[in-house]
Amino acid sequence: WHQDYSYWTRTINMQHLTCWTGLDDATIENGCLHYIPKSHKWGLLDKPVLTGPMDGFKAYLNDAQKEEFKNAKAIEMKKGHGTFHHPLMVHGSYANTSANSRSAFVLNVFADGTVSNTNLPLLNGVPTIPKGQKIEGQFFPLLFDRNLSIE
Repeated sequence: WHQDYSYWTRTINMQHLTCWTGLDDATIENGCLHYIPKSHKWGLLDKPVLTGPMDGFKAYLNDAQKEEFKNAKAIEMKKGHGTFHHPLMVHGSYANTSANSRSAFVLNVFADGTVSNTNLPLLNGVPTIPKGQKIEGQFFPLLFDRNLSIE
């Protein structure tokens, strides 16, 4: 379990969105995503070890959040279908216990005007964008320009 923004705190303001699109059918057996409804309202939690035990994340939760955890929803989907989720939505996937693959395409986007919050590289192999500078360029293309006239 994790929140995507816990891996993007190198950027500010938090104005991110994740799109997860299945390249294979996603089932409970092959490790479909699970969401904790309304968990995006919990704020940013401590970052767990991404490859650690799935339930290790619960150590970061208060009693009320642990109770909400019982409402986890499995998101089974046919290939080609996708989900969008808030950067603070708690989500994760359990191990694939089937003989089928569960490949996906994940697109992480953030709004124009997001700035670097570090002097370290935002991604491995990508040139550093100095702290306070707008994130843009070859590795961070603008997908939509709201100032562009559509005719």
